[in-house]
Amino acid sequence: MDRSRPQPLHIRPARVAASLRDGLRMFGRTCILSMTFAAAFALAGIALLATVIRLGFAPMILPLTGGFMLVAPALLAGFFAIARAQRAGRKPGWRDVAAGFRDTSRGLWGLLLVCGFLFVIWITDAGILYSFMVGGRDAGPALLFPLSGVVLRFGLGAAVAGAFFASIVFCVTAYAVPLLIDRRASLVVAVNASVRAVFGSIVANLSWAFALAASVMAAVVVPLLLAVVLPVMAYATESLYRAVFPPADDRDC
Repeated sequence: MDRSRPQPLHIRPARVAASLRDGLRMFGRTCILSMTFAAAFALAGIALLATVIRLGFAPMILPLTGGFMLVAPALLAGFFAIARAQRAGRKPGWRDVAAGFRDTSRGLWGLLLVCGFLFVIWITDAGILYSFMVGGRDAGPALLFPLSGVVLRFGLGAAVAGAFFASIVFCVTAYAVPLLIDRRASLVVAVNASVRAVFGSIVANLSWAFALAASVMAAVVVPLLLAVVLPVMAYATESLYRAVFPPADDRDC
């Protein structure tokens, strides 16, 4: 295979289920470091959600949750480094996490900058929609679980708009981020390969996208779950990536 232009393999939905099991196993082997690394982001998420509720903008929790999925790929470099160290037979530590971010391709940071820009657009659009549909009404903590018609309509509109941005980011980053972390392609080549991989196994990747969205939503309901959900899904992402773009050592086996 030409390493300058990685060719994705076709996968079936069963491979997604297998990757989730791989993610759980890797988490079980590295649970202390994985949970500690993820806990900082879990606590930050809890603080952010608590602030939003206290300020009376509880309906904005849904857009913020969706927005997190746009920027979460930034964390993969650390988790991938933990997984590599574990597979190499070493006990992973914080040096591996730091090296994962330090040694990754510069193209990754350019891609994540684009994701951050999309996040800003998404939150701005959601804020405008909120001001028109909910602003001026009582949107305090009582609306944490939005039951009123107005808030339900806002949630639906925000979900539709968010799905558009999330679909773009998923197609672009699902496999491009791992390829850039492993320095197997340039930014343009990695993005092209990611889009081809997503559409080449569309059913499996739709299943994977649904699993990602469902896990993040579950973590929002019980925020402390993020310390578990985040590493499990990160390791599952790495397993799925290795199935679609097998490393040279896997292909030679």
